[in-house]
Amino acid sequence: MDFHGILPLGKNATIQKAVQRSDTAANYSEHLNELMSTPAWVDMAIRASIEAVDKHLPNGYITVGHSLQVTHEAPTFLGMVVHVKATLAAIDGNRLWFDIVSWDEVGEIGRGRHERVIVSRDGLLKKAKERRRFLVERNL
Repeated sequence: MDFHGILPLGKNATIQKAVQRSDTAANYSEHLNELMSTPAWVDMAIRASIEAVDKHLPNGYITVGHSLQVTHEAPTFLGMVVHVKATLAAIDGNRLWFDIVSWDEVGEIGRGRHERVIVSRDGLLKKAKERRRFLVERNL
């Protein structure tokens, strides 16, 4: 299936949120309990990528993450607002690449590249069930 017609390059989405206590790096270090964690930043990057394209896909298709390369350059304090923009930069068959950029009130805090793959939701679930069945049969 050719996805170029329904997903033009440049399609993008921006999400934003104020950094909450649950977004901080407190789970990793008590000294970082007022700063946004990289995993919280990555979560926003993934969500922005999904928001940019999934709603435009044919019924029954979704995207799944394949790879992610990020650089989280600057700290953001609890309560500050973080914006993350994902822009569709390339398409090859069912593979999509997004350029990610993020910023807070002071300036840029990170960049990245995220690859997602368009798949049939039913096909993905079927494959997952087959993998699970393998474990069940192996344990008998």
